[in-house]
Amino acid sequence: MPLSMGDDPDDRSDPRAEESSTTDGLAVERYDLVVEAYLAHPSILLCPTLDAVSESTVRPQSQTTYRGRQTLFFTAANADFDVFESALVDDTTVCDPTLVGVDSNYRTYRVGLSDAARWPTEIPESLGASVTSAENNSGGWHVRMRLPGRAVLSALSTRCRETDVDFRVRQLYSPDAADGRPGNARYGVTDDQEQLLRTAYEMGYYDVPRRSSQNELAEQFGVSPSAVSQQLRRGTGALVGNTLATPSSTPPRDR
Repeated sequence: MPLSMGDDPDDRSDPRAEESSTTDGLAVERYDLVVEAYLAHPSILLCPTLDAVSESTVRPQSQTTYRGRQTLFFTAANADFDVFESALVDDTTVCDPTLVGVDSNYRTYRVGLSDAARWPTEIPESLGASVTSAENNSGGWHVRMRLPGRAVLSALSTRCRETDVDFRVRQLYSPDAADGRPGNARYGVTDDQEQLLRTAYEMGYYDVPRRSSQNELAEQFGVSPSAVSQQLRRGTGALVGNTLATPSSTPPRDR
């Protein structure tokens, strides 16, 4: 089933209703949209530390309940650990920060979640997202998740905007693309890219002069202008690479 790029970003209906069905009594809900997004807010776990030591590499290891408090174990690498640990002690999103392991390339820490803090995955998961990974990026978190459709992405964008969470879509693709498979791609273009290219054409983006902008396309799809720009470039590159380029030309990069 192709991914829809044309949902109304202002649709306030149940964001998970669009893909649900049943078969032999078992509910079926296809999570056919992979989203990589940036999330940041001073109240999100470890964001104050990540902002202070942005060059570090932080990876969550496990979540548990320790002494009655939600707790995270994580590793940190590529950091000045004196600066990192000083920032960690001052971080208002954590309590009882503890160094629990030292390796030649990284250190392992245990922190409790403070009463005012939120998990970086809290908002996506509250809307039904399946979060597959989270890693720090530019003072916040780069979260990779699977969603059942674009309505959930639109709801996620709205929820973050309403709570002042910095939310930016970095990449948008199908699970087949995530696994390195072309799926139903035609001319090397993914379903998402085809939908975007078609909509851009219909809205006059390629007209001279242009009748629409990347900002208008971004609003149509509920994503950032930079995500639209990236997908347009990749889709156009795939089209040229698979139609006009000669066999000796440099093949297009992976999408």
